Amino acid sequence: MRMYRFLPLVAFVGTSFGLAMAAEADADPAVALAERRGCFTCHDLRESRIGPSFQAIATAHRADPRAEARLMDKIETGGRGHWGDEYNMSPQFQLRPGEAQTLVRWVLAQ
Repeated sequence: MRMYRFLPLVAFVGTSFGLAMAAEADADPAVALAERRGCFTCHDLRESRIGPSFQAIATAHRADPRAEARLMDKIETGGRGHWGDEYNMSPQFQLRPGEAQTLVRWVLAQ
């Protein structure tokens, strides 16, 4: 079969995925913030990528009353070794005041 027969299907799937991400970002300003600040480059909602998934982070910290402060510090200063040696969180200098807290609260709600 020739490739051109599959192009409409490829275009539909790609557009549908893009629209789903855009709809999710529109529905939740924290998701849009995470997209703008590049969080999804290393993290995914449900699966590990370069870093752990947001759901895994939430599960690991949900019972910790100091989780919000610890995670804000981790975002702002970076760190290594909390999820094994393969993960290295770089400091996120591009965040504006209050954005780390917005992101952490969204992550902990997952």
